[in-house]
Amino acid sequence: MECIADWILFFFKTPQTMFTKQNVRNYVHEFKPVKKKKGRAKGGDLFEIGDIETSAEISGIELRFSRAHILDNRTPNIGPFPGYAKIYFLNMVVSDVQNQTVFVDVKGFPKIDDKEDLPIDNTLYYWKKTATNKTAPSQVHVFSSIIKSKQALRDGGKILQEIKDDEGYKSALKTMLNIVSSASPVGQIADQITNIANIVGKFLGNVEDKPLISVLQSFTDINGDFDVLGKIPKEFRTKYAILGLSLTVRDKEREKEANK
Repeated sequence: MECIADWILFFFKTPQTMFTKQNVRNYVHEFKPVKKKKGRAKGGDLFEIGDIETSAEISGIELRFSRAHILDNRTPNIGPFPGYAKIYFLNMVVSDVQNQTVFVDVKGFPKIDDKEDLPIDNTLYYWKKTATNKTAPSQVHVFSSIIKSKQALRDGGKILQEIKDDEGYKSALKTMLNIVSSASPVGQIADQITNIANIVGKFLGNVEDKPLISVLQSFTDINGDFDVLGKIPKEFRTKYAILGLSLTVRDKEREKEANK
C-alpha cells in the first residue's frame, strides 16, 4: 500500500516545472579568467590569453563537482524526530564534442542534516587530447541541483533507466543534439537544458517544488574560459546550500613555454 501511495503522489503531486528561471541560478559566462597572461602560439608569435585560437591548443579539460554542503535542509527538528532530509543530487553536462554531448546522473542521499557535506567529489566532464580525439570542446554547460524528497528515495540506477526509456526525454535529447551541432546561441542550449532537467525531475517522485540550490554554468572558448591553465574553483550559494565546481585546463605546449 505504501508503494501505491508513493506512485499516486508521483503522478499527481510532482511539479511539472521544478526548474524555472526564478529558481535556477544561471551563471552563463561568469567564469572569468583571473588575469591576462602572455603565451606563444605554434608559429612562435606572441598572443594574449583570451584569443579564441588558444582553445584549440589545450590538451585536457576536467570539470569536477567539488563540494555540496547543506546549510539548511528545510526539515524542522521536532521532539524525537532529528530533522534529517532525503536529498537527490541531479547533474547534467552538455558539450559539443561528439559522443560526449549529454551526460545525466542522479544520486540519492538519506538522513542529511543541517550543516552537513554530501560525500561527493567526482568528475562531471573529462576530455583529453589523443591521436583519435584531437578536437577540444568549444563549449561545456553544466547543470547541478540539490533537491529535497518528500518520500523514500528511489534507486538512482532505476531512475536513469526509466529516463532513457522515456519518449519525452528521447525527443528532448534529439533536440539538444541538433542545437549543439548547429552552433546555436548559448541561450537556446540553456533553455533546452532546463527542459531536460524538468523531464528528469518527474522521475524523482514526490519532491519539493523549489530545490535547495540549482546552478547552470557555461564555459566557452569565446569567453576565454579555457585560456587560463590550472585549476579554477568556483562556489555558488543560497541560504539553503553551497555548491562547488572546479575547472582544470591543461596545455602541454603552453606549460612547456611557461616553465622555460
